Amino acid sequence: MSPIPVMTIGGSDPSGGAGIQTDIKTFQSLGLHPISIITSITVQNTKTVKTIAPMEPDLIANQIDTIMEDIPVKFVKTGLLYQPAIAKQVARASKKYRWRLVVDPVLTATSGDNLSVLDFKQEIKKTLLPISEIVTPNIPEVEALTNNHIETVEDMKQSAKNIHNLGAKNIILKGGHLPNETAYDVLYDGQIFTVLSLPRIPNKKAHGSGCTFSALLTGFLAKNLSVEDAFSQAKSTLWQMINTGYIIGKGSDVLQVSSFAIQDAPTHLKTQAHVETWMMLYSTASTLSKNLPLAFIPEVGCNMGYALPQAKTREDICAIDGRIVRTSAGPHRSGPMRFGASKHIASIILAVMKKYPSTRCVMNIKYTPQTLLLCKKTGYILASFNRSKEPHDSSSTMDWGTTTALNTIDTCPDIIYDTGGMGKEPMIRILGTNPKSVMTKLKRIIDLA
Repeated sequence: MSPIPVMTIGGSDPSGGAGIQTDIKTFQSLGLHPISIITSITVQNTKTVKTIAPMEPDLIANQIDTIMEDIPVKFVKTGLLYQPAIAKQVARASKKYRWRLVVDPVLTATSGDNLSVLDFKQEIKKTLLPISEIVTPNIPEVEALTNNHIETVEDMKQSAKNIHNLGAKNIILKGGHLPNETAYDVLYDGQIFTVLSLPRIPNKKAHGSGCTFSALLTGFLAKNLSVEDAFSQAKSTLWQMINTGYIIGKGSDVLQVSSFAIQDAPTHLKTQAHVETWMMLYSTASTLSKNLPLAFIPEVGCNMGYALPQAKTREDICAIDGRIVRTSAGPHRSGPMRFGASKHIASIILAVMKKYPSTRCVMNIKYTPQTLLLCKKTGYILASFNRSKEPHDSSSTMDWGTTTALNTIDTCPDIIYDTGGMGKEPMIRILGTNPKSVMTKLKRIIDLA
């Protein structure tokens, strides 16, 4: 089955971080077929935009009509249009071909450089907003379009209403320019406000984030998500793309646009503590999935969990939603990091934290007599439990087993193990205050092998 075609209409960024180039990467990472209509050639890098050379409007119209003669595109996003005549051609085509149109009203670059002529914003308001399914302005852009000054989320809501009054069906107002520790985005559909927030990632100035966000929205719509679900998915995916971004030049970061970022997009990062917990576990699990010797991976796979401070429930513990498993190509992490993902690991961590609150991280590795001997050679403190002695009315083997093992010694162990039971694989579990401390203990065991 052929991938769904999705069109981007915008400017070329020769640095590869924004514009048409990042839209193409985004659509491909979603498994869609990218179609690109070039509106402008830009002379720019990660630091600045030096020159914009717009294409002739008739040539842009010819590009669009020629594509539409051949390929049945329904989902389209706009980026850099630059001048009113180009906006008119896009509006003409959108009405003719009945597109589901996402408008990113590009007026300025991340660097602060101007990306439109003076009368362009009036043309956007007149021709494109009334026919858009979603419009995605940032704070400076919505201030320019509405003449409102925005300092709070409530200001964002009022401005979203004003944009809706101009004819846009759905408005997603991006709040990244507000000086908050948390980045708020607001969706307004004419009746209901949906506010999503993620803690800001420190020391990141992401080149092309607006282009990528609107491309993600368009792509998720093409994959049959609702506007609200596309909004949520796009925000969390963009957050991960910024988090894993890299520096290629002397200016802004470039986003890591990939299918891996989409798979690993976090959910429910409500506080800074959630972010710090998730990020430390993500970093460690990424290292494990590349370097963990296959001999240390159990048949059921390896998992690692890391709890919030004062964790009380499974939802307070982040773990791999899946496992690290053995493959012919080496270890492979089969799922993303999620809070509430693993009942098994969460039960162990919660039982440990009742007695030793600072011990918030646990991972499991394969049990063999040889590995257990290596653990003993390290000088680590070991404790164990016998599955055959578990009471019939026990609600959780891991809670009972962990508590039983802890009660056999007077200090927090480094390792808890059991030798298995009927249909139950034996296991070694490494305990630590955080993923880094668990990795240090694991490395010591591996080095002795």
